[in-house]
Amino acid sequence: MGTACLRFVLQAVDPALGCPILEAQFSLETIEPLVAIFGDEVGDVLNGAIWELDASDLERLSAVVGFVFPRQFGEVRLVEWSTLRAVPYLIHTEFELALMLEGRKPFAAFGDAYPSDCFEAWMALFDPFVEEGRFVRRIIDQPFPSPKRNASGETVEGIRSVYFALRGEEWRIEAWIETWKTAALSGWNEALERRQGELLGYTEWQRDLWAANRWDVLSRRR
Repeated sequence: MGTACLRFVLQAVDPALGCPILEAQFSLETIEPLVAIFGDEVGDVLNGAIWELDASDLERLSAVVGFVFPRQFGEVRLVEWSTLRAVPYLIHTEFELALMLEGRKPFAAFGDAYPSDCFEAWMALFDPFVEEGRFVRRIIDQPFPSPKRNASGETVEGIRSVYFALRGEEWRIEAWIETWKTAALSGWNEALERRQGELLGYTEWQRDLWAANRWDVLSRRR
């Protein structure tokens, strides 16, 4: 048998926080065992898609990976392993709400085409904390001149940016917007990259490490 070259991660997702709370990694030599179980569309996982699994899916997958992944913790999904996992600190993506509730993250920024039921459902997880006054929210819509169709064939009307900040950290919203305005005029650079990380709540050593290794991390697929 040759060396396994594809790595995947099974995740159990907390329904209240929208982030993984349990994970298991496995490796395969090719995607074919997954195609045999789920069909050709599972190949989209290699392009960043998330594959949601039900009890039947997990039962069939266990025969391939050699272990049974629990379902009692929340929705289970399959994703490809990313080189971002090699970074020696937690990348905030998907963990924004949990980190903000812990006070470890002062600000989060999101964006997607609208309307989008999936995106709105994700943003709705923050609603109770906005209503309580723990978070400040700002929404900015940028409509297209005319509706467009996305890659899935759905009609979208524009781009929606949603910003959340801890109460008392609202200044980060405007600072974030100004950072992108500067980038539009001067182009992206390391100073803006570091500023972005600072606004998002990454520590100085984390920003230093990212600045030194960012392009290497992002260029390695697996």
